[in-house]
Amino acid sequence: MFKALKNIGITIMAAIVLCSTLSFSVHKHFCGPFLKDVSVIVPSHGCGMETNNPKDLCKISIENSCCNDIVELVKGQEDLKLSLSNFDIDQQQFLIAFTYSYVSLFSGNHLEDPSYTTYSPPLVVRDIPVLHQSFLI
Repeated sequence: MFKALKNIGITIMAAIVLCSTLSFSVHKHFCGPFLKDVSVIVPSHGCGMETNNPKDLCKISIENSCCNDIVELVKGQEDLKLSLSNFDIDQQQFLIAFTYSYVSLFSGNHLEDPSYTTYSPPLVVRDIPVLHQSFLI
């Protein structure tokens, strides 16, 4: 059970690191003031308005075109090394207390009940409810 929880935790942490360091680009194609196409990672296809012109007027048509392509780059985190000195004292105290309490969950010391170790159970010679014929119904 503990091994499965550990593997699930490792998988979740790996996914968090992957998502925080992933960089990608968002391509948007505007035709006039209207957004026509959005694509992630690959360039957008466009609306087809820019291909209606003949090939010899290509430079002129691009300059006078109503279409506009915008590329936004979403950068991920590049520096993954965080030192304990980057945190202020309140964050350090919280981190230490959280780690100590989380580790103490799995220590196993709370499973023993020391109050009953010195007392032995009473000797039962006869079954008293059967002897007096009194039963809870």
